[in-house]
Amino acid sequence: MYHKGDYELILGLTGKVHLQVNDETITVGPHDVLLIPPYTRFYGCSPSENVDFYWLHFFSQDPLSDFSANENETVSSFITKTGDDKEIILPSLFHLHDYEQVTVLIHQILSLHSELSYVEERDFLTSALLIELFKSYIAQHNPDDANDRINYLKEWIRANMSSDLTVEAIAEQVHLNVDYLTRLFKKYEGITTLQYLNHLKIEVATLLLIRTELSINEIAQSSYFNDPKNFMRHFKKEMGLSPTQYRNTYNIIHLNNPHIDPQIPLPKQLSDSIDHIPGNGNAD
Repeated sequence: MYHKGDYELILGLTGKVHLQVNDETITVGPHDVLLIPPYTRFYGCSPSENVDFYWLHFFSQDPLSDFSANENETVSSFITKTGDDKEIILPSLFHLHDYEQVTVLIHQILSLHSELSYVEERDFLTSALLIELFKSYIAQHNPDDANDRINYLKEWIRANMSSDLTVEAIAEQVHLNVDYLTRLFKKYEGITTLQYLNHLKIEVATLLLIRTELSINEIAQSSYFNDPKNFMRHFKKEMGLSPTQYRNTYNIIHLNNPHIDPQIPLPKQLSDSIDHIPGNGNAD
């Protein structure tokens, strides 16, 4: 392929995709992100078997540029940057640790019904996707000890999520008082510890809504809410839609490959507890 004005974004889910991009051989593995700029020639350079990946094209209304630079120095300059001159950078290839929210955003872009909105919603979602990729990339390269502690806590919360998990229990895990922990989350995540906890629950719920046929009550329970009404209230507040509206809006996806819907990764403890998750190629 040789594309003229569009950028190409590939997010690997399973397996490895082997590509030749100009003169460079690149392998895109699970949770790797590859960004191919305009006016670039690329092709498959060896067989890629048993792979699932998301593949998007997008155009920029403003001129963008690519450049070669030392990664650590470039990232450090953005971390310490001040002022109102806001911009984002992304490497051509990097591994994504916090991939769940990115996966949801990509799925929303691909499944969006254009007739549902009078505004270019795909433009907004694509911008949100690029910003989310930038935030995740910068966060995992931030050498700050406090940020490392927050990243550790985020992984610990994911592994120990339950309907009974409290902010107090999270603070105790790293021997911090609740107020200081909340200030750390506010600084590095932009939200409080409790808001992050609820955000993570909603994130799980969005995956279940678009990947399973579970009832709303079952999804509320599987996403760690004790009360379905409380779940629906939090979901509507964060997503702007009720769970049913969200499912009806984003449960259809059109892709240019034989798969109906590449498997969106779910937390293992949820995958083990759910009897039926529609598999690849299953349109029922």
